[in-house]
This record gives sequence, C-alpha cells and structure tokens, in this order.
Amino acid sequence: MGLRSQHLMAVARSGLIRLSDCEIALVGRTCAAARRTHLARAAVIVTWLGNGTLYLVLAVALVAVAGRTSARTLALAAVAGAISHLIYPAIKRFAARPRPFEHRAGPVAASTPLDAFSFPSGHLMTFAATTTPVVMRWPELWLAVLGLWLVLAWSRVATGHHYPSDLLGGTLLGVAVALGVIGVAG
Repeated sequence: MGLRSQHLMAVARSGLIRLSDCEIALVGRTCAAARRTHLARAAVIVTWLGNGTLYLVLAVALVAVAGRTSARTLALAAVAGAISHLIYPAIKRFAARPRPFEHRAGPVAASTPLDAFSFPSGHLMTFAATTTPVVMRWPELWLAVLGLWLVLAWSRVATGHHYPSDLLGGTLLGVAVALGVIGVAG
C-alpha cells in the first residue's frame, strides 16, 4: 500500500473516531432506555434474527404470497445478500472502527457481536441488499420493509454494537450492491 493510501486510511479512521465521539451519547441513551424498559432482551432477539433467520422467514412468506412470480426477485435478493455478506467483513477491517461498547464513554454490550468492528453494519447492509430487489418488484411493501429496517436498526444500537452512522453506511452499501446486481442481471 502506498504512502498516499495509508494517509487516506488514517484520515478516514480519524474521521470515524471523531464521529464516534459525537454519536456515543445517543448510543448510551438508547442502550440505557432498552435496559430500563426491559427491551434489551428484545434487542438481542431481533439482532439474532438478523443473523439469518429473518431472511429465511421473509423468503418463505414471499413464496407463499407470490408463488412462482417471486423466483427471479428472490434470486436477485439472494445474490445481493451473498455479495454483501462476502464484502462487508473486508470493509469492516479497512475501516477498523471500534464498537460503541469499546468507546471510553460507551455502554455495556447486551450481547457478543459476530465480529470485531463497527462500520458498516453488516446486518443492515445485508438487509438492504436483500430487500431492495423485493421493494423494487413490489413497491407496496416499502412501508413493511421500512418498519423491519427500523426495528433491526434500533436493535443494533440498543445492543451497543453500532453507531447510527454504521447503520446508514451499511444501508447505503447494501442498496448499492443490490442495484449493481439488478443492473448486471438486466
């Protein structure tokens, strides 16, 4: 890696650290509210569902409702989800942003994360990648997908695993992957 690339990486990581300092209070309040209202367990369960179970349930529901007409959309969603799942670990290692519970003013994590770094949210990157083809095929589902996104996003912050900017970054990257897959598939 060249000197310029190393400098750009250092600047990007420094920016993420400064952003972490701005967002940590919101993460702390969200975690505390989840514990205070006994929703921390719900956040852990939603996070666990986002590890993969959610996608199987959504695929089965889609097939049950749309039948054979869902095959192409499900294939696009599966490919986009797989690509997202393959590339997000490398992006996380590149960004190397510590998780909120590792911040000096951070909350206690509600569960153990799947990997070491925070940016981007792999859960929301995969969710966006898999649901973008579905919403493009059936736009009337956008509100339901948004509702699921909000619950999954909340759970990632309430467990102390992510900053809000991780969620936004993961979502945008997932949408970009899905649009790329759709574009290549024609």
